[in-house]
Amino acid sequence: MKMSTQFTVSIQMLMIITIFKDKKITSETLSQSTGANPVMIRQLYGKLKSAGILNVSTGMGATSLAKSPEDISLRDVYSAVEGYNPNALFQFHPQISEGCQVGRFFKEILSVHLDEAIQAMAEKLAKVSLAQLLEEWNAVNKR
Repeated sequence: MKMSTQFTVSIQMLMIITIFKDKKITSETLSQSTGANPVMIRQLYGKLKSAGILNVSTGMGATSLAKSPEDISLRDVYSAVEGYNPNALFQFHPQISEGCQVGRFFKEILSVHLDEAIQAMAEKLAKVSLAQLLEEWNAVNKR
């Protein structure tokens, strides 16, 4: 689960689209809010649309969620924009010495723990919905 800004930008985009659902939200608007390049925003539109998360009407600037916020998890968004490759977060050097007492079994013993950490992260992301983030935003926005 390699992280880039695409994941967090996508979450912010989805929140903006949901919160301001009665307004025309363009890639330029999202670019200004997120700080991301408009080209990146349009690429994320495509990825989120392909994943069945976002409806995008080209030319009109009309965007909406394809599912309810309760049905969109952080893991769904992560998988849509980053892809899910559990081997991408922690990588081992390709030339660990098999002749070294430590190196010979290093990958075998450490992989178990790293795999558990990645699985825990994936499970946590799956439990948090866009609806939950919107509720949390509403709570802090009232302060």
